[in-house]
Amino acid sequence: MTQDSFQVIHINFMSAEVDPVYFPQLEVIGDIANSMWQIKERIMKQEKWDFSYFMEVRKHVMSHLAEGADDPRYPVYPQRLVADVRKAMPSDGIIALDNGVYKIWFARNYLAHQSNTVLLDNSLATMGAGLPSAMGAKIVHPERKVMAICGDGGFMMNSQELETAVRLKMNLVVMILRDNAYGMIKWKQANMNLPEFGLDYGDPDFVKYAQSYGAQGHRVEETEQLIPLLQQCFDTPGVHLVEVPVDYSENDRILNHEIKERSLKI
Repeated sequence: MTQDSFQVIHINFMSAEVDPVYFPQLEVIGDIANSMWQIKERIMKQEKWDFSYFMEVRKHVMSHLAEGADDPRYPVYPQRLVADVRKAMPSDGIIALDNGVYKIWFARNYLAHQSNTVLLDNSLATMGAGLPSAMGAKIVHPERKVMAICGDGGFMMNSQELETAVRLKMNLVVMILRDNAYGMIKWKQANMNLPEFGLDYGDPDFVKYAQSYGAQGHRVEETEQLIPLLQQCFDTPGVHLVEVPVDYSENDRILNHEIKERSLKI
C-alpha cells in the first residue's frame, strides 16, 4: 500500500512498525477494546448501510482464490496444495503451520470451518514452530485429525521433535513442502527487486529421515496422489511424514503483482 492511497488507522497496544505493508495516518495506542468502544461511541448513527462495494470485493476475492485449485501440474502448485488439504481435512481437523511462503497461501486460500483449527504464528513468525505446535494440538485434542505443515527449511530447524512424537505414540501427519530453498525470503527479495542470494540448499531424503526416527515416510510422486495419501495417513495409526515437492515459480507474479493489479480494478 502506498503512503497516499488510503487513510489507515492503526489500533494496537503498540506503535506500528513502518515497513512496506502499510503506513498509518493515525495511530490509536492503548487498550484495543477500550479504543474500539470509544470510537464506536463517537461514530454517528447510520440509518442505512450500503455493503454493495464490499460484496463486490468479496466476489472478486473468492473468484481469485478459486483459480488454480484444480491445477494438475507437478511439482504441486500452492493453490492446488491448499485446496487439496482443505478437501482432506475434516471440519474440526487442525492444521499447524510453520513459517514460510506457503503460510501466505494458506492464510489467503484455506477456508477454516471452525475456530482454532488453523494455528499460525504470524507475529514473531518463528521458523521450526509447526511440528511442536501440531504436537501440542494433538495432546489437547487427541480425538481430532492434526497435521503439521512445514517448509523444508523450517522443518529442519526442529525436526528432532519427530522422535518425541514417535516416543509418545502420537497419531500425527507432518507435511513437508520441499522447494530446496528459503521460499519466503525469495518472495520478499523479489518484491524488493533484489537479486536472489544464498537461499538454495540441499535436503536429506525425508522418507528415510522419517524412518530413522521410527516414523512412516511417504513422498507424493504426482499431484493427484496427495488427497488419497493424506487420507491413508490419517486412517493409519502412527507418525506419518509426507514429502510434497512444490513449485513456487508464480509466487512473485501472483502475490507481488497480480493481487495489487486486480484490487485496483475493483
